[in-house]
Amino acid sequence: MPKIISDFMLHARELAVRGHGFVEPNPMVGCVLVNDQNKIVGTGYHEKCGEAHAEINALNAAGPLAKGATAYVTLEPCNHQGKTGPCAQALIDAGISKVVIGCADPNLEAAGGGTYLATNGVEVVYIDDELCKTILAPFLHRIRTGFPWVICKWAQTADGYIETPEGEDPWISCEGSQQLVHEERGRVDAIIVGIGTVVADNPSLTVRNAEAHRTPLRVIVDPTLRLPHNSTVLDGEVPTLIAHGKNVDKTAFTNYPVSFLELPEVDGSLDLRPLLTHLVNKYDATNVIVEGGKTLFEHIFNQQLANELWIFTSQRTIGNENLKNMTQLFNAWDCILENKQPCGNDLVCRYHVK
Repeated sequence: MPKIISDFMLHARELAVRGHGFVEPNPMVGCVLVNDQNKIVGTGYHEKCGEAHAEINALNAAGPLAKGATAYVTLEPCNHQGKTGPCAQALIDAGISKVVIGCADPNLEAAGGGTYLATNGVEVVYIDDELCKTILAPFLHRIRTGFPWVICKWAQTADGYIETPEGEDPWISCEGSQQLVHEERGRVDAIIVGIGTVVADNPSLTVRNAEAHRTPLRVIVDPTLRLPHNSTVLDGEVPTLIAHGKNVDKTAFTNYPVSFLELPEVDGSLDLRPLLTHLVNKYDATNVIVEGGKTLFEHIFNQQLANELWIFTSQRTIGNENLKNMTQLFNAWDCILENKQPCGNDLVCRYHVK
């Protein structure tokens, strides 16, 4: 790819990710308009679901300077009337001469913009940019599979333990990591945990001390419905879904503000695939975080449902073989390291599951 194209597409990608947490279930998209002197005349990104798309914001920023310009856009411009009008037609009406597209749109409802542009005299270039595909991965995955993008997140000691001995500080990660987790929670559609985590920790599973771009659904995977009635997740603060097995008695939960979903079994554990489909169909979920515990992670591994791993590793060591350790399970995952950065005293690693 010529460097000039690469640079403008990089700028478009940087714009696109500003919409993370605001635009879903729509894709994150950025657009850069460049004149024949290779000067940027307008930029834009999709800022919020239901509002103007990236191309429209860029055209509005450029005004009359858009005529004859080249548009660099991370995703193929839409060609349908949804909550907003078709971007392909808007580009034509503005006099755009060329459109460079980072990634084709697999969504049949919105696709076809590139063909429509070409049919109407606009030069169209697809560059099939891998980095555009990376930022669009949750959207592309949802369109192709009907599942949300599944992120497995856990905190562990330097020797791989995810729990601490009784009587010791239960927090493994530092305050900075805990803050980062809340920021990430505020960008996803659901937080999923197993019943063991609820019984052991009584978590609230909400976004605290961070800007909540969206309010994630709380999901408890509880095969036999043994959720304690004093659990914080029953407080009604945010929507809560309990996924359970067959032949459970829900009458004791009649007065609690929760929803239920019965799941079938597969290989001796609950089949989580219908849960993921339900999250897409009913809640429009694009990204979900699974926060444990180990049993739930094992089920997700066995059912091959994880897309990313976020691992927060502290400097603390435990060395107690009676406690839960993630080392063996992590080593079984076929994944590649995408990002590694310090966070306070911890190391945060993000892996893409192949």
